[in-house]
Amino acid sequence: MNKEHVLLCVMAESSAGKDTLVNKLCEITNYNQLISHTTRPRRDNEGDTHIFVTEETYQEMFNAGQVAAYTEINGYKYWCTVDQLYSTDIYVIDPFGVDVLKTLNLPNLRIVSVYINVPEKIREQRAKSRGDNMNVYRSRSLSERQQFRDMKKNMAVDYVIPNTELSKSVSVLKWICSVEGLFMNKEDTTE
Repeated sequence: MNKEHVLLCVMAESSAGKDTLVNKLCEITNYNQLISHTTRPRRDNEGDTHIFVTEETYQEMFNAGQVAAYTEINGYKYWCTVDQLYSTDIYVIDPFGVDVLKTLNLPNLRIVSVYINVPEKIREQRAKSRGDNMNVYRSRSLSERQQFRDMKKNMAVDYVIPNTELSKSVSVLKWICSVEGLFMNKEDTTE
């Protein structure tokens, strides 16, 4: 019998601190993060939050059947592969991407969704403080707004946590990982 793999899908609007939160969690645990592919350009001072590729690379991967979860924000494509879903523990993704993952009905993959809730005013302050182009930030926010409204309206999420104090948010996220059994992903399944 194949073992169930738990994938924690973390969702939040732009500048909610989702990458910072997940990076900190991975730093203090043995969990690993799925690094998705994107056609968007790397932002100034941005770390390795994505695998940055061209439209042509996306098309090649799509034609080869390697694109598993896909979404588009502000004209840029974001996706992962099936192999990545089973070899990682945490995926920073948007609500539409989570919906796509669920429709794939992949065997032995259990998706647990977490929404990081941060007020819009704080997100905008964070974007300014990290030096984002505010026109680009506002365009991103507008592009993602409807899917987050739909997620909230339909309560299509397993957990909601605030991220106004990093250490508390990391503790809550770590607790969710424990309750949902992410540690089981690492256990040896040989008999």
